[in-house]
Amino acid sequence: MSSHTNGRYEGRFQARPAKPVQRLTGGILALVILLLSVTRLGAEAFKLLAYADVFIGGGRMLIYGDVNNVDLNLSAIPIYTEEPENPDGDYIIKLNDGTTIIYKGHTYELNRNLTTVLVLGIDHKIQTEKVVGNGGQSDAILLVGLDTSNGKTTLLNISREAYAEVEVYDPSGAYIGIVPEQITLAYAYGNARETSCENTLRSVSRLLYGLPISSYLAVDMDGIKEANEAVGGVTVKSLVSMTLPSGTELHEGDVIELHGHDLEWYIRTRGYDLEANQRRMERQKQYLTEFSKLAVAKAQDNLSFPVDLFSALSPFTVTDLDITDVAFLSSTFISHGAEFDFRTIEGTPDKLNGSTVLYLDEIDLFEAVLQMFYVQVD
Repeated sequence: MSSHTNGRYEGRFQARPAKPVQRLTGGILALVILLLSVTRLGAEAFKLLAYADVFIGGGRMLIYGDVNNVDLNLSAIPIYTEEPENPDGDYIIKLNDGTTIIYKGHTYELNRNLTTVLVLGIDHKIQTEKVVGNGGQSDAILLVGLDTSNGKTTLLNISREAYAEVEVYDPSGAYIGIVPEQITLAYAYGNARETSCENTLRSVSRLLYGLPISSYLAVDMDGIKEANEAVGGVTVKSLVSMTLPSGTELHEGDVIELHGHDLEWYIRTRGYDLEANQRRMERQKQYLTEFSKLAVAKAQDNLSFPVDLFSALSPFTVTDLDITDVAFLSSTFISHGAEFDFRTIEGTPDKLNGSTVLYLDEIDLFEAVLQMFYVQVD
């Protein structure tokens, strides 16, 4: 491994008891990217359910009401609790335990109207038998945030190779400690269902300075292929040259409609060089963007399409979302334009114990957190 250092992680990876995670209700669209498909024509019907849900739940969708401390820990940017004298370069002023931040002359407040869902693409089939350590890894990790006050939606694309704190468990499920690993491995230390998702959720939350995540959704490759066929296949302009399982010789720039194993090959295949996963993430982003366009069009023609799709995909998913969460958040998303922004985090790839790890740029990570979890108030 090279001499690359990242102060954010120095001294933080020590075996220690896992911190309890605040369990939060609420969620976002069931299947998020896969179900960014609820039509405007159905928005009013969803709103009726949503309003009833909010009334009964006492406004439970405002999930950050209890957040009172944000665990900022950066080495690249000095952190103060008041205006410093003679500052040198950029700095952060952390107020109200991090729920208020001043950065580059602007003030940001924690967005208490935000709800989030962690979406995982799993490289094994979602298992019915809960076997610890036998559930595969998360090839794709997306954190989706939706501002319930204005419908703004951001997708934070986290590399599976991101170097992060992962809770490690033995095959019996006994806790061992927190160690530095690729964040994709967090899913493996669980029962291939709920505890795998929850373990990954905790790793992502710690990476983002302890900010809570509402819910999770994991979908395996068979589920993605099922959704792909539900919209009739997705057409892309290839970002890579490769030979597909069907025998098709695909060249960069070719236009192709993806189905079945060819789809899986296009969005999952990667090489072994340091930049391989970043290139794959670009193909995944491209595919998800094109899929969502087709899904919206399908829903406009058939109001039952999202429900039918969710039902068809249930054998391939594990989630803690429920229909009332879907009703409220889908109506919010659709009524404000049904658009989303992708956000990735820059980093430096390197080899560690024979595997590629991505040391995330902590300034870019911090600014991504500001963009996603805070609102500029000045």
